[in-house]
Amino acid sequence: MVTPAYGRVYHNASKGCDEMKVLIIDDSPLVRTILKEYLREAGHEIREAGTNQEALWLFSTEHPDLIIRDLFMPDGDAIESIHYFKAMDPGVKILICSTESSKNEILSGLKAGALDVVLKPLEKDQVIFVLNRMAAS
Repeated sequence: MVTPAYGRVYHNASKGCDEMKVLIIDDSPLVRTILKEYLREAGHEIREAGTNQEALWLFSTEHPDLIIRDLFMPDGDAIESIHYFKAMDPGVKILICSTESSKNEILSGLKAGALDVVLKPLEKDQVIFVLNRMAAS
C-alpha cells in the first residue's frame, strides 16, 4: 500500500485482466468506503479523494482509467472537473455517482463526457455491472 501526499491509495494484489485504476471522488467517507469495498472485491486498483483538490492531484499523478465522481461536493464544480478530466485525457472513463433528485446535473455531467450514472444509495450489483460494462468498452 502506498500513500501519496494527497489522497489515499489502495491496491488489490490479485490482478485480473479487467483490472482498472479507479479514482473515487466523493466528500462522503461512507460512500468512498462502500465503493472501495465493492471495487476491491472486483480486483480494481483504487485511489480516493475527499476533495476536488485531492482529485485533481491524484488525476494528474496517477492517471486513472476510470473516475467515479459525485456531482455535489462543497469545494468545486463537478461538471467543470469532468470537462477538465476529459480535456486532459480523452480516454478516461467517468461514472457519475449521485442522487436521483439531481436529474439536471446528471444530464449536464453526461453531456460533459461522463459515460454512465449510478444512483445513491449504492447497490453492489448495479455498481459492478456498470463498471464491468465500462471496462469492456
